[in-house]
Amino acid sequence: MFDQIFGNYLVKTGRITKEQLSDVIESESKVRVKLGLIAVAEKLMTTEQADEVNNLQAIRDRRFGDIAVEKGYLTEAQVGSLLKKQGNIYMIFVQNLIDKGLMTLEQVDEALKIYQDQQGFTHSDMDDLVSGDVDRTVRLFLPSNTELCDKHCGIAIRTFLRIINSGAYVSKAYLTDTLKIDNFAMQQLTGDHNIYAGFAGIGNSLLTIANPFADEEFETVDLDALDAVGEFTNCINGLFASELGNEGVDMDMLPPAFYEKASRITGNQFCVFPIHVEEQEIFFILAIDSIISVN
Repeated sequence: MFDQIFGNYLVKTGRITKEQLSDVIESESKVRVKLGLIAVAEKLMTTEQADEVNNLQAIRDRRFGDIAVEKGYLTEAQVGSLLKKQGNIYMIFVQNLIDKGLMTLEQVDEALKIYQDQQGFTHSDMDDLVSGDVDRTVRLFLPSNTELCDKHCGIAIRTFLRIINSGAYVSKAYLTDTLKIDNFAMQQLTGDHNIYAGFAGIGNSLLTIANPFADEEFETVDLDALDAVGEFTNCINGLFASELGNEGVDMDMLPPAFYEKASRITGNQFCVFPIHVEEQEIFFILAIDSIISVN
């Protein structure tokens, strides 16, 4: 999700356009990150040293890492570590920005630092963000680090990316007592914990789930569309309940409930996790050991 999260930040701050971001992301599967770029990004080499090695490669039939070791710029162990990072989504994204002439590495670094300050992320948090690991990324955007919330939201986002849309991304989740909505598909889990989980939306935003999941073309969020959203919610909650069951935690799932014409969710500090997909925003709703109601 790093490419979508940081890429959309670059769009919102006017550094690149939506069209340029789409082009960068579309090209990601074709890019193999240059070892020199990774070495500079990791502060193991300077830009001048990387350029020198690249120039030597042009006249010598040797790999970048071999020449860098020969010049004393890198150790064998460092080269091995860098090679493992060539498939990292952060490196691929940055490589694309540079290759397309949209930003320099220095400009990317500057934008990342500003983004880090605005989000209040630590250096460790940024390592999680650029790792490409969904669970590590999800935890950064949750309001509290409770094990159940981390686990449930992690399963929800992983399943969403796998089944609904791999180009979706999240923004900061928050706790609230009330949320204005238009429609909602929800499921209650009972047992050792009492949990409400589901997806809410404004207007027709929930069609971003209903249409791909049901392989249909619903035009509005009616009961049929909500039924598809409910089935998807059931998939997520089933995975969650199964994982808890393996840990000895007993959970039962009740049938999903649908609210075609809702106005508000109320409760006691439930979690709202915004998901952005296809220019729409939907909300994953999670209430753990508390009750929510829909009006």
